[in-house]
Amino acid sequence: MKVITNIGQIIRNELQQVISDHSIFLTVIAAPILYAFFLGSIYLNKDINEIPFGVVDYDHSHASRELIRQLSASPKIKLTKTLMNDKEADRELKNQNIQGFVVFPKNFEKDILKQKEAHVNLFLNTTRFLPSNTLNMAVNKVILQTGTHIRLQHFEAANGINSKIALKMTDPIKPDIKPIYNHTNSYGDFLLPALFFIILQQTLVLGMAESISSDRQNGLLGPALQASRHGIISYMVGKPAYYIVLYATYLLFFTWVIFPAFQLPVATSLIPIFVLSLLFIVATAIYSMLIGSYIKKQTHAMEILAFSTYPLFLLSGYSWPLSSMPAVLQGFAALIPTTPMLEAMRRLYLMGGSWQTVIPQFQHLLLILGFAALLLTARLFQIKKKMQTINMGNKTA
Repeated sequence: MKVITNIGQIIRNELQQVISDHSIFLTVIAAPILYAFFLGSIYLNKDINEIPFGVVDYDHSHASRELIRQLSASPKIKLTKTLMNDKEADRELKNQNIQGFVVFPKNFEKDILKQKEAHVNLFLNTTRFLPSNTLNMAVNKVILQTGTHIRLQHFEAANGINSKIALKMTDPIKPDIKPIYNHTNSYGDFLLPALFFIILQQTLVLGMAESISSDRQNGLLGPALQASRHGIISYMVGKPAYYIVLYATYLLFFTWVIFPAFQLPVATSLIPIFVLSLLFIVATAIYSMLIGSYIKKQTHAMEILAFSTYPLFLLSGYSWPLSSMPAVLQGFAALIPTTPMLEAMRRLYLMGGSWQTVIPQFQHLLLILGFAALLLTARLFQIKKKMQTINMGNKTA
């Protein structure tokens, strides 16, 4: 009963600390909601349309004008102007007035009529991956369709072949591309689920580390561990309990409110999502306590951990395969809860996987939780022993 009382008191004290400490309050109460709506609104438009584009036409022929007309009809392309030459096009590209341009060389139509290979040069600003990739696909689609039409006319006129047979001869191999999971090829649908969990992780790490370091700074950590025979257990259970409940609530809020608000897919049952997410939150909380126990001042916790978000996201393997990273980084990534969690969320949210598909990630999270709990227990024992030594020295003196 005494242990339960101690745990309850620790939870009440933690709630009071969160309310009274503005830094912790803003980190764990205000930031997750504000960041979720802010990041979600960035990718509110699922697709990129009307990308500024230019044309350099040296041929001024019927064929080049027809291709320009078809390019301007594409919803992906916003044809801002017809440029005089390559130099003007380069200048417009460098000034970011356009994201790409196409060049129709002189004798473009003559080469087509002579059944020669006609070249079209496409220049793209590849420093912006998404617009350049979208433009590349849109321009190639128009050119391929035009090439098919030209070949079709040739077969019909030169060989007297009917339209159906000519069409088959024109495209003997026709790929039928069917996106299986991210049907719209939306970057937002791919990135946002991961970002939402990164928000939860980062704010939880900062908030809990600040709280633990505050206990150290104010001389409360040692007495809390020595409060009873089970002081370490009480502290390990009571300290993160409030945060675990709070972040489990955030998880439900994200899944039921934020995701539908931004039209993000939830392609599976909520049970495996909630189980893995709860395990992720507990593991992150334990790691946060471990980190905070080494920081002596609350302000230092924010300074040390504020810039950990992006490295942890990159190490997770969500945006770049883990197998392509150095072995040392792969080993470090295996110790971070984000790594199995984001892989599990990819399989559940986007791919509609079942519980069986994420069992490896569940086991991985359990191992991380056990490892973190073992390290935290050893660290708290160390602090308790050190406090006991100091107290005995004071009594002797």
